[in-house]
Parts: sequence; C-alpha cells; structure tokens
Amino acid sequence: MTDAAFNLQQLEKRPNWYEHLSDVERAMRQAADAWAVRQDYGWEGDEGGEWGPNPLQPGENVMEADWYDTLALPFPEEFQACDSYVYELMDTIGKYKHDPALMAHMVALRAAEYLGNVGYDATITIRSQLRNSHVVQHADD
Repeated sequence: MTDAAFNLQQLEKRPNWYEHLSDVERAMRQAADAWAVRQDYGWEGDEGGEWGPNPLQPGENVMEADWYDTLALPFPEEFQACDSYVYELMDTIGKYKHDPALMAHMVALRAAEYLGNVGYDATITIRSQLRNSHVVQHADD
C-alpha cells in the first residue's frame, strides 16, 4: 500500500487524520532515531522486546523494561555526552576484572571523574586520592 493510499484509508476512518499526520510522522522519526542511537550502544531487539548491554555486568544484557528500574540510568538516546561514562565503566570492569580491588578503585575513579566533569567540585579531592592510591600506583606490577 502506498503512503497516499494509506492516508486516504485513514482519512475515511479518522476525519482529522491530516491534522495529526505531521505529529505521527515526527513521532515515527524520533522512534527510528532513538533506535539508531541504541544500536550504536550495542542494543538489540526482536519481537520479544529490546535489550542493551549491562554496564555493571559485562557480557549480560538488561531488558528495556528493566533498564531504568535495575540500573537507574537514562536510555542511550537520552544520554548527554558526559553520560557515556557508563559505557566506559564496562571497559574498566572488563580490563580489571582479574583484580577486584583495582577494579573497584578504577570504577570509583571513573565515577569521580564523571562527577567532576558535570560540575561537582568536591570530587577533586576524591579524584586525586584515587589516582594516587597505592592500588592504582601499583596496578601494572
């Protein structure tokens, strides 16, 4: 069915179809754009739903319905540039998973850097303490 035929069919059912058509098309574009962003962050989906990689448990996924409740994070399409730190945490966790103490320090450092980037000045002390900690200083030993 062509777009014109579909629009005529909708007009028969809904006399105000053309009044709302631009809103419907805008919502469809926003949904397609949101899905494209999610795919860039590794999201997948099928008829059973959508899911994304769990930044706190590398290798595991979180269903869309559980994303906010489980992780308390915005969806990828709602991220601001500084929010991408969550995905940096996945790399940090994977890189240091052999050493839980180092991993905890590095995750805390990433969180402190994130807070500093969004304007929480009190994190400067935390960041310097974490960067200069014994665990981090001897990470490559």
